[in-house]
This record gives sequence, C-alpha cells and structure tokens, in this order.
Amino acid sequence: MCMTNVYQKLDGARGVFGDVKPRNEVLEQIQGSPVVYEEFLRLRPEFQERFIQFCMGVRGVQMTYDPFFIKIFDAEIHPERLSRFLSEVLGRRLKIKRMLPNEHKLITDRGSLLIMDMLVEFETGELADVEIQKVGYRFPGPRTSCYSSDMVMRQYERIRSAKGKNFSYKDLKKVYTIVLMEDSSKELKAVPDFYIHRGRCEFDTGLKMELLEEFYFISLDVFLRIMDNRGREAKVSELEAWLYFIGSDKVEHIQKVIKSYPWFAKMYEEIGEFRRHPEEAIRMFSDALKILDENTVQYMIDEMKQEIDEKDAMLDEKNAMLNEKDTMLDKKDAMLEEKDTMLEEKDGTIEELKKMVKELQKELQRRIH
Repeated sequence: MCMTNVYQKLDGARGVFGDVKPRNEVLEQIQGSPVVYEEFLRLRPEFQERFIQFCMGVRGVQMTYDPFFIKIFDAEIHPERLSRFLSEVLGRRLKIKRMLPNEHKLITDRGSLLIMDMLVEFETGELADVEIQKVGYRFPGPRTSCYSSDMVMRQYERIRSAKGKNFSYKDLKKVYTIVLMEDSSKELKAVPDFYIHRGRCEFDTGLKMELLEEFYFISLDVFLRIMDNRGREAKVSELEAWLYFIGSDKVEHIQKVIKSYPWFAKMYEEIGEFRRHPEEAIRMFSDALKILDENTVQYMIDEMKQEIDEKDAMLDEKNAMLNEKDTMLDKKDAMLEEKDTMLEEKDGTIEELKKMVKELQKELQRRIH
C-alpha cells in the first residue's frame, strides 16, 4: 500500500493515534536517541518497518506481541477488559476476581511445572488461562491438556487446603484454556471455514456427566481471511471486534472496530501513547521479537527432531525389511542345504543299489556255471 493511501485511510483514526508524522521526522527521532537507535538496529528489517510506521501513526500494533497484550489487558489494572473479552468467547457474562501467579511450583520439587501467559479467577471460582501464540505449532493438543490439568490441580490444592475434611470434589469449578493463534497450526488450518473451536469431553453413549475442562482455540489468521471476504458494510459483533483488536494492526480494521464500538478508542489511544515514549515502545518491540526468535529456534529444533525421528523410523523399517530378507535367505540356504543332503543320500542309496545289483549278477553267473 502506498503511503498516500495510508494517510487517506487514517483520517478517521487520526484522533486515536495523534497527528501523522513524516517518515524522515520519525527516522531523525529514532537516530537521535542512542538507546532507541541501538535497539532499532537489532530489529529485523520487517520489524524496523513496523516500528517506523507505528511511530508515524499509520499503523497500530498487534496484541499477539506478548508485552503489548499484557500491558493492555492487565487484569490488575483493567479487569473489565479481559472480563468482557472472555465473556464474549465463553458465551456468558463473567467478571474477573483476580489474577493468579502464572507459575506453578507445587506439583514438582524441581521447580516450575508450567508457566502460563495470563491466568485469572472469575468471581464464580472458575479459572481461565489465556495463551497468546504468534505461531500455533507451539501449542499442540498435549500441551493444552497439561495446562488445563494444571488449573484443576491448583484448584484442588487450594480448596482442599482451605476446607480440609469438608472438601468435596463438587467444590471444584470449571477451567477454561483459551489459545489465540496469529499463525494457526496445521490442525486448525485444516478447518478453514471456522475461526473459533470450542471443545469439551463427551461420551459416545449419550452419558451426561459434567467434566471440568473446556478448550477454546481461536485462529486469528483464519478470522481475518473470513472477515476480509465479507462485505465492507457487514455488521461486526463484539467478539469480532475484540479479535480485530487483538489480531490486526491495519488502519481499515481499526476504523471498522471504532465505528462499531466507539469505546474501543480508549484502548487504541493507550497504544498510541507509546509513540510519545519511543524508548518503551522499542523495548516492547524488542521483547516481542526476542520471544518470536526463541519460538522460531524451538520450532526449528522440533522440526529437526521430528525429521530425525522420521528418518530413524524409516531406517528401522528398512532394517526390519533387510532382516526379514536375511531370514528368508537363511531359510532358502537351509532348504538348499537340506536338498543337497537329500541328494547326497539319494546318490549314496543309488551307489549301494548298484553294488547290490553287481553282487547279484556275480552270484547269478556263479550259480549258472
């Protein structure tokens, strides 16, 4: 998109981000601060450009960067924001009572078992873990189950300790694992017509039994693709507005959200405030890039491990086939040896018969004479 079009599209959002700054002015500001410029040079070119456009005021930031999400959705400062968002996801009104430590150290003597992005307790006693993933492969099904189980155990430990002998498993409340993915995993991309997946345990017999765990996977990339294919004038639901807010930094999406729900402007204004504090903004960009790089390295390690495991499996299969072939050859050799033995025995029998025939002939000739 050319910069002229960006300026034109931003007109409706200029009150949110402030006045648009020329590119050269932003570059002078970045280069004028040794701290900012040093961090800026460490960013990848893609991130450098995003940071420049953000400082110009022609682009927002994506909440899938952990530092920004935690800043805007801090449940200690703004519990109503996360309460409202999670209420839309879960389909009923809930109010956050408090944030809980994201690190659990009680289950294992070796230290932390799991570190969650954001863990909250509702006034109902239910727990919710919100995980922000730029790359979806980092949160597969088994990991989701572990996080859900960890929440159940936290409840169990706390309530059992408080109630002692009066403890009942009926005291335990629901736990929700909500995973938002900027770049969805292959499992979610295999279902391209849906961007939110709600799951719970069910029985194939129709048995009705309430279990504690519920799971919510949200594909932000699939959401944006689906929404972009809808008409421009299509009505935006509140849940869709939240997903735009979290998943997109595009001006046209920002305008659509504010037009439908003007109270989102306050949060966009808070994001825009970072433009006035480039030192803090560049630090948050750097932290986000560091997390992304760590995840990318881990992804490469996981991919290499999977590739090695697949090659090992292929080698094992090949070795098994070779062993089977060797076994068949050994059997064939044994059969040939047995055949040779039988032939030798047959030859020996023939020779004995020939001898007997000769002796009989000699005996017959002797008697005739």
